[in-house]
This record gives sequence, C-alpha cells and structure tokens, in this order.
Amino acid sequence: MNKRDTILNTMLHLVNREGFYHLNMKNLAKEAGISVGTTYLYFDSKEKLINELYKKIVQDFKEAVLQGHGEGRVFQINFKEMLGNALDFYVKNIDCFSFIEQYTYSPFLFKETQDENFAILEPLQKIISEAKLKKEVKNLPEPLLVALAHGPVISMMKLFVAGKVNLKDKKLKSQIIDACWQSVKL
Repeated sequence: MNKRDTILNTMLHLVNREGFYHLNMKNLAKEAGISVGTTYLYFDSKEKLINELYKKIVQDFKEAVLQGHGEGRVFQINFKEMLGNALDFYVKNIDCFSFIEQYTYSPFLFKETQDENFAILEPLQKIISEAKLKKEVKNLPEPLLVALAHGPVISMMKLFVAGKVNLKDKKLKSQIIDACWQSVKL
C-alpha cells in the first residue's frame, strides 16, 4: 500500500473511532507510522484529506454497485443486483458506511464533495429513469423512487451495525431487496 492510501485508510479508522473534531494531522501521522511532514505532502489540510477520503469511498461504492451490471438487461435484474451489491459493499466495509452516514451533510465537506454524494446513487437513478420511460416503475418522481429503493438499504445497515439484523443472511438480504423492488415496481 502506498503512503497516500495508508493516510486515507488511517483517517477512515481514526474518524470512525474518535470523530472528526478531535482528530489532528499529528495524531494521524503517528497512527499511520509516518511523519507529519509526509502527511502534508499528500494533503495540505485535514479538510482536504477528509474530502479526498469521502470521494474515494463514493467511487469505491459506485464501482461495487455496478459489478455485473449489464446494459440492456431486464430492469428488475439490474435493480436487484445493484441493491444486493450496495448491501454487500456496506456489510464488508462498515467503516465506509459509517463514514458516509456521519459526514454526508457535515459542514466539513466541501460543497462540491457534498454534490458528489448524490452521484453515489447515479447508477440506480439511471436505471430507474430508463424504467420509468418504459413504464416499468410507479409513476412517482425519480428522487422518490430512488429513496424508496436505497432508503431501506441504509435503514437495514443501521440495524445491522446495531446488531439487530444479520445482513449476512442471504435469505434476509433477498427479502429486503424484494421489498425494495415491490416499493418501486409498477
């Protein structure tokens, strides 16, 4: 792993463990096993570092969601696969999920970074938009359809983190995805 990735990964773990307010570059460098000067070579401020971490997580999420996605495939198949991929990503990367949840609307994120957050749902938005044109989903505003699809995933992850549900259970995961599908299908 290169030093930039080491800094980003260390920041992710520290922020989730200690919060953003109490974190400083000196503690980050110590935890990462590098000098403070090296940290500043890659990121000239804590805010820029946190924003770069956020962008990286969003990009990793989008890539995971699109695994196996196929153009021209039946909407229902792509929809369920994307939601399954989203749940898998969050379950395997709880620190990333917690980070996204904690900092999506944080004043520490730059406006352009916050705008990118909505891009996290772009793949789902795209297939819903196409399905709406084909009259395969309910005639609701697209942001509402996306919320009906992705909102339950976020809620289930919060329950998973709290130890209330087991999202590693394939049957339960399938039931959640089916419920999301039922909420948007025509």
